[in-house]
Amino acid sequence: MPTRHQLYTPQHLYSLPRWRFMQWLLCDSSLPESIQRRLQSGPSIQSSIMWSGMLSSLAMTLIGLYRHPEPLFWLWFLATLLCATSRVLLHYSAKKQWRLKTDKTPTDQIYLVNLLWSTTTGLGTALCLLSGDTVLQVLAIPSMVGLATASASFSHGTPRYAVLQILLLDMPLKLAVPFQPEPWFWVFVVQGPFFWLAIHKMVHSLHETSKQALLGEYHNRRLAHQDPMTGLLNRGGWFQEVLTIRDGGRRPFPASLIYSDLDGFKAINDTYGHAVGDELLRQIADLMKETLRHHDIVARWGGDEFVILLPGIDPESSRGIAQRLIDAVADISQHYAGLGLSVGVVHCEDWRGIDRARLESLLSRADQALYQAKYHGKGRFQEIDEPA
Repeated sequence: MPTRHQLYTPQHLYSLPRWRFMQWLLCDSSLPESIQRRLQSGPSIQSSIMWSGMLSSLAMTLIGLYRHPEPLFWLWFLATLLCATSRVLLHYSAKKQWRLKTDKTPTDQIYLVNLLWSTTTGLGTALCLLSGDTVLQVLAIPSMVGLATASASFSHGTPRYAVLQILLLDMPLKLAVPFQPEPWFWVFVVQGPFFWLAIHKMVHSLHETSKQALLGEYHNRRLAHQDPMTGLLNRGGWFQEVLTIRDGGRRPFPASLIYSDLDGFKAINDTYGHAVGDELLRQIADLMKETLRHHDIVARWGGDEFVILLPGIDPESSRGIAQRLIDAVADISQHYAGLGLSVGVVHCEDWRGIDRARLESLLSRADQALYQAKYHGKGRFQEIDEPA
């Protein structure tokens, strides 16, 4: 994937959620995955934001417990402490995954705990109102409103989640109002719809602005890293994508590299003209996309050369893909005399920790394998081992 110049400039991003409810709450399937992840993560992944919200809510529970050392206030304090502890552990678990250079973060659990924190904070605000303690009422209600507004701002990349978080923070206060002897508290209920509408409009306005900015950046970057003739990646785009593939598991993560070249392409260009040659290249690119798996990464390397990364694959499967590519090109050779495909394959036992120098070495080995395939008769593939 391309180098990220994030709108929020985070160092890392959360992986997309796996739970169906969280996917509905956080994701927009109409957007590219890279944009979904950036909108989902936003500024909420920053440690300073997590600590400020957590300490603010804990401070409010301690004040309530000090003034009313009763079971309900103890329950509020312990629930908030449990949420805070869970948030810290999950936050630093995600940071550990980033250090291991893997995208697999506990996203579902992180956002679930955030919702539980919103629920305990909202219920605690209602408890302060029901206590009849003027000090707690004056402190807790503005604190909740401030947290709700901040949460909406920080979570604007995920509008459904932001709205749910605001409701969990604010609704308990509204539900506690009918139990108050003082009728003036009903102003909170009257103000509720206007507050929710204002928050809703703010969230969606910020979301649309961020989405359009990220989409513009995404499409500009795609154009910069795309081969204009075939629509495949160019060299720069291919390097950007393959160098971001990480797997932080304990087991080795295999991958194969394919370096391919069309046989007889120069003769076709000379015989039929460059317009026909260009159309043939586009046809070959489409054939490759149809033959490859959806997560394989293919680029037009220049002229009639194509480079492909096959992540998470064993040597036998990579041989099968190489042969299918050769057969697919052979199927159209009846329209172009002498057309064929030669392929060099190098298998990497463990892609974890790949860097540019090692990748260049693998490319060189795959190129050597390609020339061996051509030397031995063309229209075939040749394997070569990764250097030790």
